[in-house]
Amino acid sequence: MKILGIFDDHNAGCALIQDGKIIAAVEEERLSRIKLHNGTVDGLPIDSLKMVLDIGHTRPEEIDRIALAMMPPAQLQRIVLRDLFTKQKNWRWILASLFSKSIRWDRYWLFYPYFYNRNRIAKVKKMLKSVGLGDKPIDLVDHHRSHAAAAYFTSGRTRALIVTLDGQGDGHCGQVWLGEDGRLRQLEAVSSYHSPGLFYNFITWYLGYKPMRHEGKITGLAAHGSFQRVRHLFEPLFALENGEFRYKLAERHFQHAYPHRSNYVKFKRSLPEEFHQLSPQDVAAGVQVLTEKVVAGYVDRFLQKTGPIDVCMAGGIFANVRINQKVAELPNAKSVFIFPAMGDNGLPAGAALYSYYQSMGWPKIEEMPQLQDVYLGPGYSDEEIESALKKSNLQYERIDNMAKKVAELLHAGHVVARFDGRMEYGPRALGNRSILYQPADKTVNDWLNHKLNRTEFMPFAPVTLLDAMDGNYQRIEANIYPARFMTITFDCSDEMEKKCPSVVHVDKTARPQLIDRESNPVYYDILMEFKKLSGLNSIINTSFNMHEEPIVCTPADAIRAFELGHLEYLSIGNFLVYSPDPEKAKQRQ
Repeated sequence: MKILGIFDDHNAGCALIQDGKIIAAVEEERLSRIKLHNGTVDGLPIDSLKMVLDIGHTRPEEIDRIALAMMPPAQLQRIVLRDLFTKQKNWRWILASLFSKSIRWDRYWLFYPYFYNRNRIAKVKKMLKSVGLGDKPIDLVDHHRSHAAAAYFTSGRTRALIVTLDGQGDGHCGQVWLGEDGRLRQLEAVSSYHSPGLFYNFITWYLGYKPMRHEGKITGLAAHGSFQRVRHLFEPLFALENGEFRYKLAERHFQHAYPHRSNYVKFKRSLPEEFHQLSPQDVAAGVQVLTEKVVAGYVDRFLQKTGPIDVCMAGGIFANVRINQKVAELPNAKSVFIFPAMGDNGLPAGAALYSYYQSMGWPKIEEMPQLQDVYLGPGYSDEEIESALKKSNLQYERIDNMAKKVAELLHAGHVVARFDGRMEYGPRALGNRSILYQPADKTVNDWLNHKLNRTEFMPFAPVTLLDAMDGNYQRIEANIYPARFMTITFDCSDEMEKKCPSVVHVDKTARPQLIDRESNPVYYDILMEFKKLSGLNSIINTSFNMHEEPIVCTPADAIRAFELGHLEYLSIGNFLVYSPDPEKAKQRQ
């Protein structure tokens, strides 16, 4: 059975499931080159739809069902109205919206969720019809159910606590499920009116960054500040009270669950004057540590009921690798697994997985294939790559042993961009669309980010040989699996900090990708060859893209980013490309 999953909103994309296994998944941004492509603004994900069908060698008539990551309009409207009366309690505005003839716009917003989702469904049906899929049955799988399905059905876990948390989606900011013997049972749903994701979102805006895009910068900046200096200001803002998330700001200042500019302004006005005197580092530390505490406390409430159990997680909150480490350190968390496309980019796969297992009458455990890798996007032949190279007029040559050559270049202190195999699914570059460098140069975070026009506070992440992890990372044994996807941080050993300082953050943590030969043979061989030359088990891996651009997808994308970034070498398929300006490429400033 083949099921096509679609998400048409923020970070839109498509995924193709065959017999319970993800065989193709592509985010529309990689094709449109619009970061976090929003299908309702930037255009429906038609290109990623065609791409996953092409990758899966699937004709439209071979698709059995369509899974759309969206709640039925009437159900969403009921949830929003319920929360207006029970969470927001802004009676004056609600009554005015319903009965005042002069506030027709407010009345429209009161019932906006219903019309919004109904309109989305109509547009997707039109898109499906245009590619010969208009007659296929459609399953609507709500936002957090899709997140939960993605995390559980790919985890390989028999029994697990599943937690989804993000800013908001279909009226909720999170849900908790128990996965047992292939079935999902919901334990709790959290209204988006008290969302920890939106709290982090508001602070991101307050610090001058783009909310829903730059939260990762705040995570990195936080390690440079002190939570203790700002604790007395942050704890009165947001808390976990009686097991529930709670905004503690006066409701007359902060009433809505949506990240509109008016709410950002209300949030800022509600802050005490002392708050505005804080350094950006301390503000970042405040939101990061407080969010770690409330999320870990929330998960722990359920772990105390279940006893020791594996934990599966998805949703934008769990893009925060420090939060994932805190959850992993909870006493009853046997292990954690974070779906690698943990944000809304993972919804198409989750919706399709849920639709598949539901239509099949729920799986037996042995029928749930564990996710082995996320190389689920398009790959390109040497013929396609060389065609793009010829158009570029760059100097290049074919290399017989690329792994050895790249390792030699890295050992000599050169930067090598790597483009090979199928593109990764999710926000992490895991070797196939990566920029590589040796890990001993502590200054690399400054000069390489400058080349790529990035303003980052996180150090570059390491890729480490799986069989060498013990000497580098502490308490990693239970969570080797998520570390294969670079979705969690670990405390580093003194030896790691000494030998590979460029990948260890100021808080002495790192976000590694563990690799063995089975998962990516050539990438693994690069590390092995580098180890022979340097004695080091790790190299730097950062995503291959310019700042504010999606990770590269095609050979043309790779060549463009290579030239714009003034990088020294590009390993692309079996070809090695040389910088057109070697002197500029060698600059370390």
